[in-house]
Amino acid sequence: MKEFNEIESCLDDITSEFLKRTRKIGDPLKAATIYQETVDELSTKLIQIVPAKSLFMFANQYIDSVKTQQHDNESDAARAKAKVEILERALKVKSVEYLREVVPINRNIAQHALFSANPKNVPNQPTTTVHGVRSVHIKNNTGEVLTTYEARVMGAIQSLWFKQNIDGKPYVELKYADILNELGLTDGSANYKRIQEALMRLMKIEVTLTQYQRSKDSEYEEIAFTRLIDQIIFRRKVGTTNHFQYKFQIKLPEWLVEANRVGNLFDISLILMNDLKSYLAQGLYWLVSSYPEESTVTFELQTLAGHFHFLDDNEPIMQVYKIVERIKSACIELQAVGFIERFEFKGKKQGLQDRYLTVTKNPIFLNTLAQSRELIPEQLEFFPDPS
Repeated sequence: MKEFNEIESCLDDITSEFLKRTRKIGDPLKAATIYQETVDELSTKLIQIVPAKSLFMFANQYIDSVKTQQHDNESDAARAKAKVEILERALKVKSVEYLREVVPINRNIAQHALFSANPKNVPNQPTTTVHGVRSVHIKNNTGEVLTTYEARVMGAIQSLWFKQNIDGKPYVELKYADILNELGLTDGSANYKRIQEALMRLMKIEVTLTQYQRSKDSEYEEIAFTRLIDQIIFRRKVGTTNHFQYKFQIKLPEWLVEANRVGNLFDISLILMNDLKSYLAQGLYWLVSSYPEESTVTFELQTLAGHFHFLDDNEPIMQVYKIVERIKSACIELQAVGFIERFEFKGKKQGLQDRYLTVTKNPIFLNTLAQSRELIPEQLEFFPDPS
């Protein structure tokens, strides 16, 4: 691949510079300091030259193969070691950029099957039950679904709420430009319109969180009938029909405000999501991130397909191999931005049931402090089919 050849050539030049600058330093302590400083400097130089996605994609193919190579002499081994260290340091620096501003999200939002990764498949019926990691009942008169774009907008609102609300009030004052800034997108009227449409869907679509909350050893569990946004207040100039201010107010539902106070949260990077092109990669990033203390996460493909709305009445809406291809492509995207180190499919070779996806995260994306997992109850069939 031409691009990879260019990256390797660039890495070769930087490695040669590194070896020249760290050669023949007699004092071991001074040598170690210069070695590390030079790795840091040249890895920064590498990420300034090579785009992040290209760097991660190159590294996914390159690092493991270099580590396993046999070298004929000490010089070749030292060069290979330096290459790997420079590249690994560059990847770590880029990952830290993604994590510089993270947004705390409630686990119920990620683990209930709220957001479709297949937005063209809009159901005709005004109500539907979607079975996923935690299933959800969705009611909307227009039959529209929420997509991972709405998930990102919701994440931006959460971020702004945390920045503004020291006393935990449910309201947040914001402008379209504030949301765009959180999302890392450019300012402009086209984006304003898209955000407004997303806000209206988040407010209008009713959802039933079937596994919302259950205390340990409790006889009862809570089922939340709610929306993700409780209220939007726009301001319009008196005597006009369309002269709206760009500034408006959003009220979060009480369950979400309380959940934010309690801290049943995990972190995501909205900036990282900009580098994920497919809805499924974005949704899978949210879902995997919602297990912040686990380095490896496994899902049955049937559960994943349901979670992202690729099933209708528990049957695939497209050929199974196409669903599997989309899941695989999403994982490759997550590798490309460095969120996961590797993934593999296990279990049956055909179909979706008893066939599993296991993803291993890049350690830098793990929470350093383990969070206590709420007890997930048995799935409720809250809206059983009349048949």
